[in-house]
Amino acid sequence: MNAEGAYLQNIQKDIEWDTILFATKVNRDGAAIQTFNSHPYLKMKKVWADNFYTIETAAWLAKAEYIISEIELPPFYMKRKNQIYIQIFNFKEWNNNIARLMLHADFIVKQQEHEKLENIRGILNATILPLENIASTKFKKDPPKKRSKKNIVMYCGGFKNNGITSSAINLMKNINKQKYQIIVVEDENLGFDETKNLEKVPDDVIKIQTSESLNLFPEEEEAFFQFHDYPLEHLMKRGPTHFLNPGIKRIYQRELKRLLGDTKVDVALDFDGYFKHWTLLMASSNAPNKIIFQHNEMMQEYSKKLNNAYKHRADLNIVFPLYNYFDRIVSVAKPIEMVNKRDLQHIVYDESKMTYVHNSIDYPYILQSSKLEDEAVIPVDTFNFVTMGRLSPEKNQQMMIAAFQKLQEEFPDTNLFIIGSGELEDTLKTYVTELSLDDKVHFLGQLDNPFATIAACDAFLLSSIHEGQPMVLLECLVLNKPILATDTPGCAGLLKGYGLLAKNDVENFVMGMKEIRTGYKPPKAFDYKAYNQEAIRMLEEILEMK
Repeated sequence: MNAEGAYLQNIQKDIEWDTILFATKVNRDGAAIQTFNSHPYLKMKKVWADNFYTIETAAWLAKAEYIISEIELPPFYMKRKNQIYIQIFNFKEWNNNIARLMLHADFIVKQQEHEKLENIRGILNATILPLENIASTKFKKDPPKKRSKKNIVMYCGGFKNNGITSSAINLMKNINKQKYQIIVVEDENLGFDETKNLEKVPDDVIKIQTSESLNLFPEEEEAFFQFHDYPLEHLMKRGPTHFLNPGIKRIYQRELKRLLGDTKVDVALDFDGYFKHWTLLMASSNAPNKIIFQHNEMMQEYSKKLNNAYKHRADLNIVFPLYNYFDRIVSVAKPIEMVNKRDLQHIVYDESKMTYVHNSIDYPYILQSSKLEDEAVIPVDTFNFVTMGRLSPEKNQQMMIAAFQKLQEEFPDTNLFIIGSGELEDTLKTYVTELSLDDKVHFLGQLDNPFATIAACDAFLLSSIHEGQPMVLLECLVLNKPILATDTPGCAGLLKGYGLLAKNDVENFVMGMKEIRTGYKPPKAFDYKAYNQEAIRMLEEILEMK
């Protein structure tokens, strides 16, 4: 048995009353520790530990009535009911685990100022004390503090380079900050691009990052792995409305407590809706309002293949039945809601839960960014098409490139600029070379500021097989770009009157490109300010369960 195993074994046992675990540095001579050691209200049995790598010290972490620590407790720690956790805050360096631990603390003795601690102060249940107040404090648990804001715990999908990330960040910027406090929960093991995107999250948003490992008791393991390995068998036996059995639910409720301590969750928001771990966390929460988003035609996503393997199926086999544990199932456009209602009617027991909310936009940022220096070099003596999106099968860029080749027969003075990266990048580049279009089709990769490049080009193309409500089309409408997109429900619902639609084949897409090349102008201008006001109103209705 390792230390974590010892902790989990002992957390199921009774607390040993009148015991204090002192978690200290090796020398034990800190002023705060000495004050606690002689505290008049803490005359109890004392146990000392300078690390939690041993079975004995980990066991005491689980069963001591009081924990008084000047060191960082381990990631598996979660405060038990009736346990009193006092953290002496002397950390110069902040990390994800420290942020999590502060949400568990009952008292924080502040020996060190830290900006990150001040940032999360609004959601802390802890009483924060200066060192000189230790001797006069009885260290009994206070009643919960009154809050002026609702806490929204939100998962955003890993902050990948996609429309979900853009939409999530826009939501955080647009939401009423006097009414709501957003707490983003996220995996701590993010890649370079994902970390850069996470840094774009507004400063007022609290970020809690952790690994996806769970505190599993040995007796839970068989049922846990059975559930994850055979979800369809589980669904057949229990049905969609009893899919989440009490044992699995307890595991994820415990995990949410490990992440957030006693933080009150008013809204559990799975803004992504693709990853079973995070959907299970939100579905299992005791939040009075649980919301999951659908950013696309979900049955199309269920059938999506990459390299002959289903990309999302293993997750969606669990996510789909979990829809029944949410109060609202939110598509990002009316046409997408209708498609998802039709395709998922055999799974969603109460279709009145299914609704839609438009994606909000950050139009000041888009307009400001479009005026900055362009990272790419866009020629001024040619007609330049641009597209942006993940280079993946559902975006269907190969069809667009084939159509662009046909366009050359009549309009050789055109270029195609492709912004984005993805699993099909090498395949698409090879295809461009085979068509002898290397001097006409330009792969730009990920751009820190794509809006300057889009603004410098003449028209925007989108060739997707299926879409939700494409953020990139909203961004191009703000920039007043002529748009040609494939006639999917998501694109059609957004572009009616504002852009051109074409059937998803080379012949029809070429016809649309020719129309744009010869001077197409949309019949009406997009009022992005009015659109955004309506999107924010719709969001708040969902958050308030109206």
